[in-house]
Amino acid sequence: MTTIFYVDPELVVAQGRTLLFLNPNDLQIFKEIKLPVDLTTCGFKPAIAEPNNEEQPPADKPEETSAAPTTASTQEVSILNACYSPDRQLIAVTTAGQKALLLYKSRPEHAQLLSVRALARASSALTFAPDSSSVLVTDKTGDCYQFDCVKHEEPARLLLGHLSIVYDILWTPDLKHIITCDRDDKIRITNYPETYDIHSYCLGHKEFVSGLALLNADHIVSISGDKTLRIWNYIAGKQLLHHELPAPAVRLQLREIQPGHRYQAAVLFYDHEAAIGVYELLLEEGSWRIGKTQLVHAESGTWHISNFAITSERIYVAGVLEERLTLRVYNISDGESSSTVPEGWLNMVHEQFVDQTCVPEDLSVWFKKRFDNVSDYLERKKRRIEDKQPKNSNN
Repeated sequence: MTTIFYVDPELVVAQGRTLLFLNPNDLQIFKEIKLPVDLTTCGFKPAIAEPNNEEQPPADKPEETSAAPTTASTQEVSILNACYSPDRQLIAVTTAGQKALLLYKSRPEHAQLLSVRALARASSALTFAPDSSSVLVTDKTGDCYQFDCVKHEEPARLLLGHLSIVYDILWTPDLKHIITCDRDDKIRITNYPETYDIHSYCLGHKEFVSGLALLNADHIVSISGDKTLRIWNYIAGKQLLHHELPAPAVRLQLREIQPGHRYQAAVLFYDHEAAIGVYELLLEEGSWRIGKTQLVHAESGTWHISNFAITSERIYVAGVLEERLTLRVYNISDGESSSTVPEGWLNMVHEQFVDQTCVPEDLSVWFKKRFDNVSDYLERKKRRIEDKQPKNSNN
């Protein structure tokens, strides 16, 4: 999985064990974080995941011991998620292979590793508290853990849990609510710090909810695999806007233009000729509406888009071409490839990942599998009724 995001004035790209910090204008690299091949060399101690009874062998069947077990120290480390703290002093990174949360001090120029903490399962989303005091990490089973950014030896605290994978997480600026979305169509608003108390739900999506973003103190925007973009009053759990999209939506980036009233939402589509949609969100006289809309058509074929970042003038798109990471730049104004980025700098970025194999994420598994177990039953019932009916006599 490729991570790419923009936090003024930096564009951040992560793939494999490499995290690059770029100048978005010319893509010049001014900082790099390279994760160790083996995290145990910097204090990592693997967590023991809770046992899953369904995965245990039957009592009368011993476990197979012929194959050597795969230990955490032999698994390949790769970055899953990365984000900056709101005060820009910390960088959080979660990894696969050796499942861990790494916390870096971003200043001075060279990042300093502060702590490595084990995760029981692979992470699915990551965010900082608004005051940068802690980090929230959700995992593939729907659990959400809080890690302290000051007391690094403090054990993680389980805050809340979903019954399915959580795709995105927000923490409101007033620290009163944690907002999560999952594969089961739900947007959940949980009170904080009393996280046992659910404040409200925003219900209406018909497929996985893949992305969330805060608009103002009371409103959020969401995207989904049901081909919709929606705006909610999350305090009341009320839908304020429903907008149809041309395809299922899998990534969301939001850029603030006029605080509280005007935003630019960029959406990555799943398996569609229009790779990215850019939508202007306007709050006028108490009502939200969609303003200017633009579709960016990226090259199709063997290039698979995995993620993107947006600035006021450009969209930076990361994808996979022949099992290698490639980065392309598009002008927002016309949706065409940008010619203002020197080719040499772009090549320098690609060279940093040339030794890493990059495989597209299979997003088809995000969609729920639907089974029709009623039609066959109704057909059998119909036949039984017909068999019981008396035969018509011609005599």
